[in-house]
Amino acid sequence: MHSARARLLVAFACIILAALALAIVGWRGLSDTERSLERLREEILPDISHSLELAERTASLASLAPFVAEASAPFQLQHDRQQLQQRVEQLKNLAGRIRHLTSAPALRTLLEKLYATLDELIFLTQQELFQREDLRQLLYELQQIGSPVANVQSQAVDQLIAAASASSRELALIERRFGAREGTDTALAASAKEIFQLRHQQLEVKQRQAYLLAAVRAISEQLSTEVKRFVDSLQSRFERQHGALAATIDQGKVRILWISLIALLALVAGAALVLTMTHNLKAVTRLMTRLASGVTEQATPAVHRRDEIGSLARAFNVFRENSRELQSMTEDLQKQQHLLQTVFDNINDGLSVFDRDQHLIAWNPRYLTIFDLPPNRIRAGLPLDHVQNLMTRNAHSNRTLDNRPLDMAQTNLQRPEQAIRFERYYQDGRVIEFRSQPMPDGGFVTLYSDLTDRKTIESQLRQAQKMEVLGQLTGGISHDFNNLLAAVIGNLQLLEQQPDLSEKVARYSQRALAAAERGASLVQRLLAFSRKQQLHPEAQQLNPLIEGMLDLIEYSVGPHIDIQTRLEATDDWIYVDPGQLENALLNLALNSSAAMPDGGTLCFNTSMQTGPAGVDRVQIDVCDTGNGIPEELQERVFDPFFTTKEVGQGSGLGLSMVYGFVKQSGGDIHIESPPGKGTCISISLPRHAASRPPDSAATSNGLSQSVPHGSGELVLLVEDDRLVLEAVEEMIATLGYEPLTCRNAEEAMQWLQTNPEPDLVLSDINLGSGQTGIQLQQELQKHWPTLPCLLASGLPRDQLSKRYGLAPNSDVIAKPYRLDTLARALANALVA
Repeated sequence: MHSARARLLVAFACIILAALALAIVGWRGLSDTERSLERLREEILPDISHSLELAERTASLASLAPFVAEASAPFQLQHDRQQLQQRVEQLKNLAGRIRHLTSAPALRTLLEKLYATLDELIFLTQQELFQREDLRQLLYELQQIGSPVANVQSQAVDQLIAAASASSRELALIERRFGAREGTDTALAASAKEIFQLRHQQLEVKQRQAYLLAAVRAISEQLSTEVKRFVDSLQSRFERQHGALAATIDQGKVRILWISLIALLALVAGAALVLTMTHNLKAVTRLMTRLASGVTEQATPAVHRRDEIGSLARAFNVFRENSRELQSMTEDLQKQQHLLQTVFDNINDGLSVFDRDQHLIAWNPRYLTIFDLPPNRIRAGLPLDHVQNLMTRNAHSNRTLDNRPLDMAQTNLQRPEQAIRFERYYQDGRVIEFRSQPMPDGGFVTLYSDLTDRKTIESQLRQAQKMEVLGQLTGGISHDFNNLLAAVIGNLQLLEQQPDLSEKVARYSQRALAAAERGASLVQRLLAFSRKQQLHPEAQQLNPLIEGMLDLIEYSVGPHIDIQTRLEATDDWIYVDPGQLENALLNLALNSSAAMPDGGTLCFNTSMQTGPAGVDRVQIDVCDTGNGIPEELQERVFDPFFTTKEVGQGSGLGLSMVYGFVKQSGGDIHIESPPGKGTCISISLPRHAASRPPDSAATSNGLSQSVPHGSGELVLLVEDDRLVLEAVEEMIATLGYEPLTCRNAEEAMQWLQTNPEPDLVLSDINLGSGQTGIQLQQELQKHWPTLPCLLASGLPRDQLSKRYGLAPNSDVIAKPYRLDTLARALANALVA
């Protein structure tokens, strides 16, 4: 019984029963009319009285109608409608007591018209109230939209508010202006359309109300006139109808039957119509229910109907489209929220947000990790001071970007007002960067970046740059230093060739020559250390190599380190790059000296070992008496960039380079470092099957008996250094050649163009300004292709290739050179 369909069916059933009952009663009434005819005369006066009262009540009813039309609230309308309906019911009862009212069809028609007009007036008044409420709701929404919008949108809202109370002409004018506006917001345009439509409907309702009020007054006046006519005609009608009454009684019975049949058919058709309407209404209701549950993909029946069901279906389409748009917007917002939350939770930097009262409102997991904050103690609403107290469990210092101390209390006051950036340094070496930005509504958001790795890499880069600068400095001075040594060694060897040299002077000369050769060896080691010399593996005796670099090690580790050796490898031939091996041993020595800041003992041991496969190996032990290496760090000491030194004190590459060199040479490396008992690093290399070359017997004048001498060949010497030029000139003459000297390449080219061709040209590569020795060699090959040219330089070969373009197969004699080395180089160049 709660469905509209069931209620309508019950109502129609009651109407059918009432119609049938009316037919039966009417049938019996006509039968009794004959018996009542005589009593009709006695009823005329009451009919007249009732008719006059009917006119009076009609006038009263007409005077109440304007109050109903002017109702401004639903409860007032309800009150006036109840009074009006009461009076209508009284009027109907009064009209029902007028027995001859059927003889006045105009009066009856006017009464029915009055009833219908009053019903329509009540309906329109109720509709106007609903329209007024809808209009108020739209105006309220417009006012909510209008507050944050731009000026142009605000003027549009003002026009729509004015349209809600405009007359028909003003409304048409506002509607035309609004339609010509461009750039109107979609939501505002939709609201404007509804406001114009409601205002038009409201004006139509008011116009219809005015017409109905006038109609009520007119009907009331007509009723008064018709009542007077009715009263006047009652007597005459009674006389006229008395004779025809008997004849019409039978006709009335037939009519009643037909009317009852027609009413029955009408009721059946109405029931079918109600069933159809309720079916469509039920379908729309079911769709609305599914729409409320989130189902938007469904068809809508009865959209093209012109009744209320069609309006409801069309309204459902609007609601469905709005629901789809709202659902799409919700999905987009959820996706954006999920994306922002994913970014928020997975960025590498920590993030925290504090409100204007400096209370924590948001943070990401990295924020807890980077400061090692306990998750169970961090919650929304914590004050900034409380959170910072949790951060200060580990000792730290706050510094500005230019490394000045920072007052954290003052910084906290500035963070909500301006961008702040500073760094926090912990004692364990971690560095955290703070980047705070104020928020528009107060408070601030801060990003925290762990700069520890970057600071370490920057420090390692600075250390590498220092090493590069050292290498450039070493390579830069090698040329000048080798020139000095070449002059010293050459002159000392020339001194030894003097036949009248005393034994004491010869001893001094030999001692000075040994020191100069030691200096030359030291320069070569420095070049190898700075990677300025191209190195290749070769057969090498280990013990002499270690003995030869002890002076460099002593100078590198300092006087507070006692260096000891125990070189027990009897057959110590190995096949390695000697420069790389020297560099590796020097690196180990430097690491040991760093482990003994207060002094200690550094020992180099060599011994012969037999490998697992019976292969002989040579072992080198570098041991110190330092603090040792913790056991948990011993597996990492050979990792690149790993170091236990303070930041800036080491690059972390030394031991990794030693490890790579040893492995590439087919060897192995092992480390032993008991706690507090020093460190011993053992390098095992394969023994090389090589024999020691026989020592050449020296002549009485200090030169090898196999040193070749010249036979007066003409040698053109090109050298820019005066001391070296004079020394080499004497050495060439001592070797039996005839020397000619030039200070630069241009001078040599001029001499060659005006003099006979010499047998050999010996030129330094770096000749200062002007052409280089390599350019001179190229000019000689172009103009004198058969003239041999021997080059000399104190720079490493790889540097000569990069700086001067030295060809890989070019012969170069390295400065400083001994007399026998110069003799062999000159002889080989002349033979070639």
